[in-house]
Amino acid sequence: KEINRGALHNFNLLRTVRLARSVRVFREVPAFREAWRLIRGLADSARTLFWTCTVIFFVTYAFAVLGIAVIVEPMKSIRADLTNSADNQRIDETLVILDGLDKFMFTLIQVLCQDSFHAFLREIVHFLPWSWTFFYAYIAIACLVLMNLVTAKILENALEQSNLDHEQLDVERTAKEKREMKNLNNLFNAMDQDASGTLSWDEFQLSFADADMRKRWRVLDFQPEDCKELFNLLDGGDGEIETAEFFEGLSRMKGGAQAKDVFRLQKTLNKFIDSAIGP
Repeated sequence: KEINRGALHNFNLLRTVRLARSVRVFREVPAFREAWRLIRGLADSARTLFWTCTVIFFVTYAFAVLGIAVIVEPMKSIRADLTNSADNQRIDETLVILDGLDKFMFTLIQVLCQDSFHAFLREIVHFLPWSWTFFYAYIAIACLVLMNLVTAKILENALEQSNLDHEQLDVERTAKEKREMKNLNNLFNAMDQDASGTLSWDEFQLSFADADMRKRWRVLDFQPEDCKELFNLLDGGDGEIETAEFFEGLSRMKGGAQAKDVFRLQKTLNKFIDSAIGP
């Protein structure tokens, strides 16, 4: 038994760890981002929902106490004065759901949920014509006003969380850009063998011949066969690639084939305009 208990404890611990890892994956995978926001929105709204239920309880309690005084007791008085057995039966059937604080509160919750309450309301109105105002006042306060306030509060929380998400994305994007610029700077320094601050064709070509440098180029989605074309795209026309040209060109070509094609087209167009204008 002790062995079984230990194994069960280890199994539960393993399941907890796996569940935590699943939640982490669910949170970080972009495909599940919207679902994660919904789940987090529910968690962030838990406190609001708790106080909403608490306020609804006290509002319902107050209306139930008032209802017993202004509806139940008058109906009992009418019941005592009636001689018609049919009306007596109608009142008795109505009092079954109203006579008592718990019964009246439960009935008010039915009214709050819009759960076919007009049937018994018509019975009450038959004996107390003004009683509909009581129930509609409860609907106005507990359903219309309070629920709209709750909706507004939850929406406010969602907007605040959305703003925080955007700020977090901006921070992550800035950090990513800094890392990329640092990597590009390290790549440039590694290629600039004479520390001149510019890259000649020989230095640029040698970077694709080095195995470690080729790995860095592959991370940037450039292959050895792209060497000559890439140099021509980055070169401003003087046969050497300056630091600004290197950073700007690679940054603008980042993002796959489409970004490279756009940069290539723009570079070709600029060269055509320069050649058309002449020196």
